[in-house]
Amino acid sequence: MPLRARPGTPKVMSDMSSGVASGTPEITVTKLLESEDTDKQEREKRELLIILKDLAGRLEHELKSVVAFWDSYSLDSEYNGYLSCLDYDGTVYDTTKYTIPIAKQAYMYSKLYNTCDGYRTEQVLVQAQLGGEFLIRHCHRSHDNRCFSAITREGKPLEIRPDFEAEVYFTMAMFELHYATKQANYLARGEAVLRAVLAWAKDPSPLMQSISPPNCSLKRLAGVLRMLLAVAEGNRDKVRQLRDEFAWVVKHILLHIKRENAVVLEEISHKGEELHTAKGREVIPGNVLEVGWMLLRYSQLASKKELRKEVLKVFIDNMFSVSWDSRNGGILTSLDADGLSPRKLTWGVKQWWTITEAMIALMLAYRQTGDRKYLTNFSKAFDYAMVHFREVGGEWYGYLDTEGRVTHTFKGSHKKGCFHVPRCLWFCCKIVKEIINMGGVEK
Repeated sequence: MPLRARPGTPKVMSDMSSGVASGTPEITVTKLLESEDTDKQEREKRELLIILKDLAGRLEHELKSVVAFWDSYSLDSEYNGYLSCLDYDGTVYDTTKYTIPIAKQAYMYSKLYNTCDGYRTEQVLVQAQLGGEFLIRHCHRSHDNRCFSAITREGKPLEIRPDFEAEVYFTMAMFELHYATKQANYLARGEAVLRAVLAWAKDPSPLMQSISPPNCSLKRLAGVLRMLLAVAEGNRDKVRQLRDEFAWVVKHILLHIKRENAVVLEEISHKGEELHTAKGREVIPGNVLEVGWMLLRYSQLASKKELRKEVLKVFIDNMFSVSWDSRNGGILTSLDADGLSPRKLTWGVKQWWTITEAMIALMLAYRQTGDRKYLTNFSKAFDYAMVHFREVGGEWYGYLDTEGRVTHTFKGSHKKGCFHVPRCLWFCCKIVKEIINMGGVEK
């Protein structure tokens, strides 16, 4: 049964020509129409360029505002690392440090340093290493390549989680820091944890106290694909070097497509079969959309056109259509594949990371296809985010109720750090500038 959205609320002209006097060039209606079409296309192209230049300016300005918030309030110059638990005005409300936000922020600073002229400064590099050194000294256990999930401000370990999400982001940070600094230590740490994560992805049971074989999780697979793309750094040669790893994760992601390509389920059995439970019917739009745009990137780098067609239809078109709240706007957090009431009490909450994944997916789909519907839907998502999530003081709020009202006034937490919002703004701005440099030509 197809996944159901929750309720919310050419003219054909014949070619005519007439006779003309001898010696007079023949001008047919067809030629006139072709000339008018050319003029119309040029006019639309100019209008598109104006729209894209304005959009690039908005994205760039917002990125500066968001990064400035984290620059001002999160850096811990005394103990290294970053403090992620920040209230709306930057006040620290919890000094506990968390590996995932630290690794994300170190990755983001390094990415900006490596790719944006405006951020290629000594200050940004120092800020990236502030997180990198804390990760190495206090978060990573070299004897088994596990990472502590929570640490005191000074660096004493507090807890470790039964998954490998922290290790995924640690790996991403190490590789991006290596690209920025060329320091061998970052590369060695990154490669060691990369190998461990790939092993855990194929058999997560050593990390999980599970009686039966653990289910296949789209979130876990998304982490592996995210890590591989970060390691490959958009380089076709590196994609080829990791082709077996990419092939494995893509194959297992596609197993989550069920019901004649109508739905992408969050969890399936370890044998790849649908689970006939409430948990088995769960669909997480943010995860589907993120996997969608990452598969688009991979399909382009690996020249897999058929994969791209499937991803556009199933992961992006279908998912955005059923997850967009037609009554209140925004992306719903959770759906039930049978259209029943989702089991998560927070299903109707609008979250910052979900809308940013949708924005990236739509902009990348537009870049690869030239289909205006993706630009239209991107504008819808971006406008919603700027009205509801954005706050003048930099960085976005993270949580809204179903109707779009802010429910939590903090801007950083153990989950929310300097990553989803700046990554989205940076990546979308990068794509828009690429289209502008092409002259606004849609593919």
